[in-house]
Amino acid sequence: MIIINEYLTHFIGNLNADYQDSINNLSNGQLYFLPNDNCSHIAFHAWHFVRTQDNIINFVCQNRKPPIWIKQGLFEKWGLPKVAQGTGMARAEANALRLPSLDAFLQYARDVWTDIEPYLASMSEEELQTMVLVQGQGEQTKLRHIMQTVITHGNRHLGQIMILRSLQGLRGESM
Repeated sequence: MIIINEYLTHFIGNLNADYQDSINNLSNGQLYFLPNDNCSHIAFHAWHFVRTQDNIINFVCQNRKPPIWIKQGLFEKWGLPKVAQGTGMARAEANALRLPSLDAFLQYARDVWTDIEPYLASMSEEELQTMVLVQGQGEQTKLRHIMQTVITHGNRHLGQIMILRSLQGLRGESM
């Protein structure tokens, strides 16, 4: 019998692999490409997803456990917001965001996955049904926050990355 943890680790693991594949080996020009003023660049979408995943699964689901972003002091090292992770960020601010390097960002993404995977694999059904409050999203079960904010929202941003790749003449469909 398959339990929900197997689905969570499988689909979030695939999502993380797709993000890595979609940005791995991009040049700075490709990461920060903007076809017009009505969108954000690939680096922003990737950073926003990983930060959101880090916040939801570590801070929200694990009773305010410090996210990797905080534990590693990346906000200070990279000169980026300590708490904000892009939600509601003004377009100009999002497009001004710069990562220190693609390699440093990919290491952060791998560190987040390495940290959250054992937790996802071990969550009980009772814990998944625990209600938690997230500012702007209201009170929902941990499972719903993970499904809605990490998997659904994460796939939306991955789609935006794929479109931005296609607009640059790069392979845009699933890697």
